Amino acid sequence: MVVNKVVLVEVLTASDCGICQKAKLLAKEVVAEFSDTTIRYREINVVEEIDYAVSLGILNTPAIALNGELVFPALPSKAALHQAISERLRKN
Repeated sequence: MVVNKVVLVEVLTASDCGICQKAKLLAKEVVAEFSDTTIRYREINVVEEIDYAVSLGILNTPAIALNGELVFPALPSKAALHQAISERLRKN
C-alpha cells in the first residue's frame, strides 16, 4: 500500500508587514523546488484567522507553520525551510 506524503506549508502574514512579502516569495520558491505534488501551500492573514494564529502561538509575522505546527516564528533561511519540509516528507 502506498501512503501519500503530505506537507502543508502555511505562511502567516499581516497586511502591514513588509517582511511578509519576502516570506511568501521564499515559501513559494522552496515549495516549487519539490517535484512532490502533495506539498500544499496556504497564505493566512492573521487578522482574518486570528483564532487559528493564536492556537499556533503566533506572536509576530511573518511566521511559517508546517502541518499545523509553528516551525518558524520568524523568516527562515531558504535552506532551513527546505530542510524542514524534507524532514516532514521523510516522516510521513
